[in-house]
Amino acid sequence: YTTRRNTSTGGERTPDGQFFEDIVISYKDEEAKWSSPKSVSMFINTTGHDAAVNLTPDGQTLITFRDDNGNGNVYYSTWDGRDWTSLQQFGSDINTKYWETHACLSADGNTLYFVSDRPGGFGGRDIYSCVKLPNGKWSLAKNLGPAINTKYDEDGVFIHPDGVTLIFASKGHKTMGGFDIFFGTIEEHRKFSQPTNMGYPINTPDDDVFFVTSPDGKRGYFSSAKDGGFGEKDIYTMYI
Repeated sequence: YTTRRNTSTGGERTPDGQFFEDIVISYKDEEAKWSSPKSVSMFINTTGHDAAVNLTPDGQTLITFRDDNGNGNVYYSTWDGRDWTSLQQFGSDINTKYWETHACLSADGNTLYFVSDRPGGFGGRDIYSCVKLPNGKWSLAKNLGPAINTKYDEDGVFIHPDGVTLIFASKGHKTMGGFDIFFGTIEEHRKFSQPTNMGYPINTPDDDVFFVTSPDGKRGYFSSAKDGGFGEKDIYTMYI
């Protein structure tokens, strides 16, 4: 998971006084307690922002965000049995000189959904998709259209292991305030249904974002700045 704390790589702070983001990992012991977090890998974390945005259902591919000196991009790393590999580019036109903040892979690995604020969208950050071509490379990016994207920001895209349920956060679509978490389904001809707000108690007047499920689809995890947490955005779990 992603955290901003005084153990971040390099220990440097942003101009607003917060520590840079690092990707950390914790393990649950036999008593169901989580261990203290440690850096996920020396090959991934830098002195800048590094964030975990998705992990494939098989646990073998980690998708990350790196700020790249203000030009945010998404990368991936694969598990080699001992450690995570150095970050690799997706190719195609996925990363641009604009901000790409989030990405996820379908369970079969053949569709990539990602977030970008590049020109030509509906406004703010939009969600795009690419499909894997027969030669193993990614197609050009395609905007998911007005059923999903609004004139406001969309972010935190996640495709459920069922392959047809798209979960994402948006500041549009009549939210309760800030980012809310929505879901829609892929219908015939790759069209999307009108998204549904997940509602309270998941969504609140504060930012609720970055929803993912466990591989079996029975548990959900998300980030929220709701009251009652430890400060800023905390990680919550829920049962579906």
